[in-house]
Amino acid sequence: MGSGMLPPNAYVTLGHEFILIFRKGNKRTLKASEKANRKCSAYFWEERNQWFTDIWNIKGTTQKLTDKKTRKRSAAFPFEIPYRLINMFSVQGDVVLDPFVGTGTTSLAVMAAGRHSVGFEIDEGLADTIVQTLSDKESFIDEVIRRRLARHVEFVRAKGEEAFGYVSEVYGFSVVTKGERNIELRKINNIFGQSDMFRVE
Repeated sequence: MGSGMLPPNAYVTLGHEFILIFRKGNKRTLKASEKANRKCSAYFWEERNQWFTDIWNIKGTTQKLTDKKTRKRSAAFPFEIPYRLINMFSVQGDVVLDPFVGTGTTSLAVMAAGRHSVGFEIDEGLADTIVQTLSDKESFIDEVIRRRLARHVEFVRAKGEEAFGYVSEVYGFSVVTKGERNIELRKINNIFGQSDMFRVE
């Protein structure tokens, strides 16, 4: 940042990153068997208003890697980034491809969102880190789901029940739109895995 605390030669750092979104081909058409998954995969009205904006204010994450070589090429990012994107652009049961697994954050977000993932990582030095990221995370995922539901309930209370026209068929609380009625955030019972494959129930 230039000369520390003294003007005039400091410079502004790039404090943000860009997310580029591409789609291959035409708009996705869901098969009849996928339409129920789409309804369960809806997001809350207030989440949509926050997620589908051009600026996200998400705190960064620390790198928990001790190997200097691995740490140098790692680009660890907060769990919230892939979790939002997965919920925004896929439905439950979809397969998410991660060609650069790194520390495994995206794979963990996929589990929490009720999707499947396939990932590749060329750095064998990250294998133990990936296993550590994905193992024994049932309570973490439950907490992610609990927080989403709690934030919505708090939103409903702040607005007042009379402001809402619909009720969740799964949870019984009020929702803003018809499309939110079937939202179901699926909990994880067990995660089974090893260095090359994880299975979620």
